[in-house]
Amino acid sequence: MLPRCPVCGKPMKVIQLRCDDDGVTVSGSFEAPSFAYLDEEDTRFIMMFLRTKGNLKEMERLTGIGYFALRGRLDKVLEKMGLTPIDEDEEQVDSNDVYKLLKEKKITVEEAIALLKKKRGETDGRTSE
Repeated sequence: MLPRCPVCGKPMKVIQLRCDDDGVTVSGSFEAPSFAYLDEEDTRFIMMFLRTKGNLKEMERLTGIGYFALRGRLDKVLEKMGLTPIDEDEEQVDSNDVYKLLKEKKITVEEAIALLKKKRGETDGRTSE
């Protein structure tokens, strides 16, 4: 599904649903679900996240990807879906830890910047649903 217009980038609306079995059609204006904003790779990530019952440590064990990289990936998926975590204070990362993780290549530069901004309380002005 194309959740955003390929020309202007604004959210698109679904205007018709159809059942292939009996031909019933329902017309209206339907918003795309948050999951429609995820690409295939993000969807696979969320499927694994659900199958491990939200356990990032288990995902780390299964994939070999570091915990903080997985955490950053989850944050990006949440952002794509327009969601914010319920408990933002859950894990406070010290600035020195961020630099250490970056040096050890356990997180990307983008993830490090996001963690440092989060620590300083900066936001991008987006709202959550």
